[in-house]
Amino acid sequence: MKISEGDVEYVAKLAMLEVADGEKKELAEQLSRIVEYVEKLNELDVRGIEPTSQVVTSVKHAVRDDRVAPRTGSSDAARTVKLFKVPKVITER
Repeated sequence: MKISEGDVEYVAKLAMLEVADGEKKELAEQLSRIVEYVEKLNELDVRGIEPTSQVVTSVKHAVRDDRVAPRTGSSDAARTVKLFKVPKVITER
């Protein structure tokens, strides 16, 4: 799959990233090579290989019991100041 400079511009806009005009061609080429490499995985014969959800089985994961505890922090602050102001993060749709 060939990634175009237009694709790079589109994704950059969605991610709200600034990409210099001189970098768009290079990024498109790099992304195209990455996608081509990943597409090679479709050539592998994986018949007879069962899917796995956890590869490492020799490690015991730390677990703890769920406990109900009173929440502190933001709710206490909200009662004190009644309002939080945050910077606007979405500028266009």
